[in-house]
Amino acid sequence: MHRRYGTLGLLAVLAPVALSLAGCKSDPLSDLDGNPAGVITDFSYLQLGIGGTAAVTARVVDGRNTPLAVAIAFTSCTSDVTVAPDTSYHPVPQTSARVVVTAVSAAPSCVVVSGGGLRDTVRVAILPQAFNGTASSATPQVGGTFSLFASTLLGFNTSSADIDFGGGVTGAILRRVGDTLTVRVPQPDATPAAPLTVLGVAVKYVPGLSVNLPTATNFTVSNPHGHASGGPAAFVVPADGDSVEFYDGFASDGTDNFYPFTVASADTLTFTLSWDTNADLDMAACNGVFTGCTGGFGAATGANPETFTVIFPAGNFNLLIEQFAVGDGAHLFKVKVNNP
Repeated sequence: MHRRYGTLGLLAVLAPVALSLAGCKSDPLSDLDGNPAGVITDFSYLQLGIGGTAAVTARVVDGRNTPLAVAIAFTSCTSDVTVAPDTSYHPVPQTSARVVVTAVSAAPSCVVVSGGGLRDTVRVAILPQAFNGTASSATPQVGGTFSLFASTLLGFNTSSADIDFGGGVTGAILRRVGDTLTVRVPQPDATPAAPLTVLGVAVKYVPGLSVNLPTATNFTVSNPHGHASGGPAAFVVPADGDSVEFYDGFASDGTDNFYPFTVASADTLTFTLSWDTNADLDMAACNGVFTGCTGGFGAATGANPETFTVIFPAGNFNLLIEQFAVGDGAHLFKVKVNNP
């Protein structure tokens, strides 16, 4: 005769077996608990201007990435940066620490973070507050050339460097190498004595890093042309077979520029006007302001370049250039005068 078990009886028999099996189980990762395995920081790289600050937090973790309550030390690699405890930081529990990193001088540096016998490094690049190279002139002229030259710490990105003369109005690149940036000067909308913005500054001590920085000194952009009828000659009429050219530009709200010139004896001249934006420029040759335009508005199309030819008697004239539609602005344009 077989003995029968109820449900409770069966569980009673199985329970000791289950307890025996449970007692044999172990945690294969238990040796990772409580043992420092790494230093974790919230930054691995900082980029600061001189005088700039950043808060850096660090913690020491075990093999399960659990923060541990161990002492953490921060040490600056050079005197170019300083570290000081963040007195406003009071974590509960005390499983992390925070310092304030302050940039002192332009150079590459770092902060070493250590704790639990381990360490990590936060790289720090300290940038000058301004571009500290030299310039060809303190008073660049619209249409003329203007150069900036590299310093020991800063040069130029050969793909992107340019000069912003204000409001995003940049120069036309003439030469762009590591130690020299030369542009043709555009007409900005405002011309106060003020810093220029150097775009694409290559930070020599941080390979691959390019930033935009203001110049350390002020510059005043001036325009050599009077833009009025009857004023000094803007250009000299070339001899037969020769040509001359000059550059100028419009501010965004500019409309009409006049360029006086004198024809000594009857002559034929061809004018060509070109620019690099979607503005619409027109031109004509006039005896006076909006009167006696001997060439009419023959160069008043949507073309770029605009060109027209006029047979002049001897006398004084004005080349009129009109910004008919601003678009992105014709802050820099070229006029070529050819005597065929």
